[in-house]
Amino acid sequence: MSFSQMEDYMNIHDLEEFLHLNIAGERWHLAHPGELSPFYERLRLDDYRGQKCYYFDFINTLKSDQIGIIKESRYTTIPPHHHKDMELNYIYEGKCTFVINGKEVEMHQGDLCIFDTNVVHSATSLKTEKDIVINIVFRKEFFNSVFLSRMSQKGILTSFLLNAISKNRRHDQYIIFKTQENFKVHTLIQYLLCEYFGPSKCYQELIKTYVSAIFLELINTLYDDQEKFSDDENNQTTLIPVLNYIEENYNRCHLEDVSEKFGYNPNYLSNMLKKKTGMSFIEIKTSQQMTEGAFLLANSKLTINEIIYKVGCNNVNFFYKKFKSFYGMTPKEYRMNVNEHYHFG
Repeated sequence: MSFSQMEDYMNIHDLEEFLHLNIAGERWHLAHPGELSPFYERLRLDDYRGQKCYYFDFINTLKSDQIGIIKESRYTTIPPHHHKDMELNYIYEGKCTFVINGKEVEMHQGDLCIFDTNVVHSATSLKTEKDIVINIVFRKEFFNSVFLSRMSQKGILTSFLLNAISKNRRHDQYIIFKTQENFKVHTLIQYLLCEYFGPSKCYQELIKTYVSAIFLELINTLYDDQEKFSDDENNQTTLIPVLNYIEENYNRCHLEDVSEKFGYNPNYLSNMLKKKTGMSFIEIKTSQQMTEGAFLLANSKLTINEIIYKVGCNNVNFFYKKFKSFYGMTPKEYRMNVNEHYHFG
C-alpha cells in the first residue's frame, strides 16, 4: 500500500492505518523469527571503532533528496551500524531499547533521539506490533541549511542550554529529547509523515517547513528544561539571563555594561563566563556575531558589508577571518552553499 501513488492526500487517520500495516519486511520477519534480514547481505560490514558494524548509506531512502523517512521494521532487532548521514529516531508508539556507543538506552513513546554522523548504534529489543519507531535521515547540509540557517538569534543561549542539560541526555554525538509534554512535536511529526508518504502538490516546501518547525520545537524543550534547574550560584542557569541579554544586545554591549546591569564586578563576570561556558566575553560576543551573520547571509538580501556593519563588527578582515574559522568557508561561499542546498532534488 503506497499512499504516494494514491489520488487523495494522506490524513491522520490514513497515517495511523499505514503505520500499523505489516509491510513486506515485517511479514518476512514474522515468517522467519530470530533471523537477520537478507537486506544485510548487501551491506558493508566494517571494523569500526573496535567493533563489527554495518555501514548504512541510505542510497535508496535519500536518493536525490536531502531527507528520507522510514518506519523501522517490527518483530526484529537491528544490529550495530553507522552512517554518514544524520538521523532522528522518534518513538511514535510503544518503546524500544537502543545501544548507543555501547550504552543501553530504553526509549518510550514521545522520546526523540538525534544521532550525529557515524555514531554506532543498534536496536536490541524485539519490537512488537505496538512498537512504532520512525527514522528520519537527512544530509548534514540539509540540517545546516533548513534548520541552523533559519534559527534566528538563539545561537549562544541554545548552545549553552544544550550543554547545561547534557549530563543527563547527551553522550558523544547524540541527544535524547523527552517530548511527551510538548504535543506540538507529535502533531508536527504526524503532518510531516502525511506529507512524505502521501505528498501534496507543495510537499517539498511543506516537508522543509515541518522539519524546521520540529527542530525549533525541540529547542523550545531546552528552554523549558532549564526551568527545572535550581537557581543557585553553582548552577549553570545562573547565567541564562546574562547570556540572553548578550544575545539581544551583542552588537552594542560591552563587558562593563553587562556587569553593571546584573550587579557583577567585571572581572568576576568575566571569570564566571569563562568557567561555565568555556568562552570569554569577547568570544561569546564574536560567536553571536558569526551566528547572526550566517543567519542574515541565508535569509536576507543584504550585502556582506552591510551584514558586517549590522552585526556590530567594525573590522571587515576580522569578520572574514572569524567567519571562515567558524564555518570553514567565506561568507560568499556560505551564502552560495545555503542557496544550493535549500532546494530538494
